[in-house]
Amino acid sequence: MKNRKIIYMALSVSIILALLSAGCSLITGQGISYDPAKRYAAFLVPNSEFGKASLEAMKKQCTADSLEIGPVEYYTAGTKDFEPALKKLTVSKQITVVCINFSSIVDISNIKQSMVNLDYTGAFRYTTDQAKLGQ
Repeated sequence: MKNRKIIYMALSVSIILALLSAGCSLITGQGISYDPAKRYAAFLVPNSEFGKASLEAMKKQCTADSLEIGPVEYYTAGTKDFEPALKKLTVSKQITVVCINFSSIVDISNIKQSMVNLDYTGAFRYTTDQAKLGQ
């Protein structure tokens, strides 16, 4: 009888721990509560002054296009693998546009390579820092 109580208690604790770890491992949408009736835009921008300024411009454009503002992911110069950031941005099916700002020509190639494994069928919009690209 005593062994049965210990087994039930151990089993209960194991189930609770499994449920907690599964809940913590889910990718979150930065605390955004998505309204199924609305379309959202997500943003991938460099963590720089230009990136932050371009983010504000992209947000204004998306608002003008009747899109809600969704999650934002910043990346540092020299990033090669954008897949984790892009997966976070496209976790919700409500995301219909991903706005990407790149600060170098190398970023374009790396971002395109990272898009290959995405389960995302929405649109992409691109902007760049023309001064950095020498244009």
